[in-house]
Amino acid sequence: MIDSPSTDQEDLTAASEILGRGDGVSWAYELLEHLATRHRLVDAWLVLDPIAGRGVVPGVGSQLFGLGGRAVPDDRARALLLRPAGVYGEPRGLDTATSSALGAMCGAVFRASLASLASAVDPRSGLKSRHVIEEAVARSAACGARYGWSSTLVLLTTAGDAAPEERWLALGAALTQALRTGDEAGVSSPGVALAILGNAGPDAVRPFVARVRAALSAGGWDEIDLHAATATTPEETVDPAELGRLAAERLTEAGVVPSALAEVASTLELELRLLPAVVCVEMATPVVVVSSARSETLHDDALRAVRARRLHASVQVRTLSEEPSGHEGARQVTDAPLVYRREHPNGTGAARSEHAAPHSISAMAPSGNPATAPHGGTRVALLCAEFDPSRGASEVSLAFGAARGTGRASAGPLAGGAQATLNALEALAIDVPFYLVSAERAHGVPGEPVVVVLAPKRRGDDDDGPTAERLGVATGTGDVEAASRATLGALNRHLARSAAVL
Repeated sequence: MIDSPSTDQEDLTAASEILGRGDGVSWAYELLEHLATRHRLVDAWLVLDPIAGRGVVPGVGSQLFGLGGRAVPDDRARALLLRPAGVYGEPRGLDTATSSALGAMCGAVFRASLASLASAVDPRSGLKSRHVIEEAVARSAACGARYGWSSTLVLLTTAGDAAPEERWLALGAALTQALRTGDEAGVSSPGVALAILGNAGPDAVRPFVARVRAALSAGGWDEIDLHAATATTPEETVDPAELGRLAAERLTEAGVVPSALAEVASTLELELRLLPAVVCVEMATPVVVVSSARSETLHDDALRAVRARRLHASVQVRTLSEEPSGHEGARQVTDAPLVYRREHPNGTGAARSEHAAPHSISAMAPSGNPATAPHGGTRVALLCAEFDPSRGASEVSLAFGAARGTGRASAGPLAGGAQATLNALEALAIDVPFYLVSAERAHGVPGEPVVVVLAPKRRGDDDDGPTAERLGVATGTGDVEAASRATLGALNRHLARSAAVL
């Protein structure tokens, strides 16, 4: 049955469907799983010859893929590397013609995957590709180390009910509008964008995130929440890998877990296969990287790539020798952290500094509707928001069920409207663990909405309260009303979470 023409055609047809979907190298494992099930194979392997990748990325050699994503044992790997490109199995293999055809098809898809990874622009979002934006991060870190120029790295991701792919396209379009001269933006990982604010310190983060949030709203994506985390060079580090790790760690600490984890692993594996002499990868714990030749730098390069996506992961590098050598040639890096260079050129070391701007921001979707309140579905309703020029004071009145609360603040319409809203919530006996940082109008953005930034009152390690700033964006019939609605929008998710507790 295996050698029949119909079986060959069925295998090739199924392969064409599988190879047409998936990112990174996930298609290889899906194909092996399909063939193993169909032909009742105990184990299966895919072999790609050097030509499958070398023409796109110099240095990429033969590649091995094992069933279930397992690393190929040394003896088996040495034998497979001597075979032509194709699919091989145990206890029996596919016929030569089918194996060769599948090898050619997979080689074409592998080249396309490499080309996509090595391209300058991400085809989905239109942002710069990962390797291009990483070069920009390296340049910024080098300028920080050499000249002391400050640059800020910002990781951004989204949350909400919209599909991840739709949110990603919306984020790419919003970032393109929000960038200023000297800024760059690209892909950090699936669903996560990376922006470099060149020659800018942490003070530039809030207006940048506000522009992105406003651009999302202008594009009709009011239901999308925006989350951001930052790291600054040279104040925190002049190592580009550490710069990205700090921002990623802060994004995780803020409770943000980007989606598409399987896609992240698949793309990471493809990046590891781009390292010189790597022939096989197992995305396990620790991540196993199999090399055909010894290298003094491979374990560090692999660990840096893995730690950029998995903060506390470890890596084991295994080298294929000419003869079986047990565990010799294997080098394991466990939980010991990488040593990053933190010194300035003068050798004094870069001290960590405390900034007025946050390391993480949650820019909630703007809401012109009343905020969700923490009691039985009752909502906080905005009754009145006005500014008295004779007294230079803003006044906001809110309703919470049958209760009424009024807040006043002696400030201009924007800051006064936001602070008066916070005071009115306190008058309603609603706990708000935030204080007002700023209230500004986003000039140059369609509709010129008001952007309100709130920061948590408590940041202790033992505190269960919020750790990230909240950013609200809204418009209104006047400055006070817009500031009040933006403040309620920034608090919307906090009040909804409080409802689950109360």
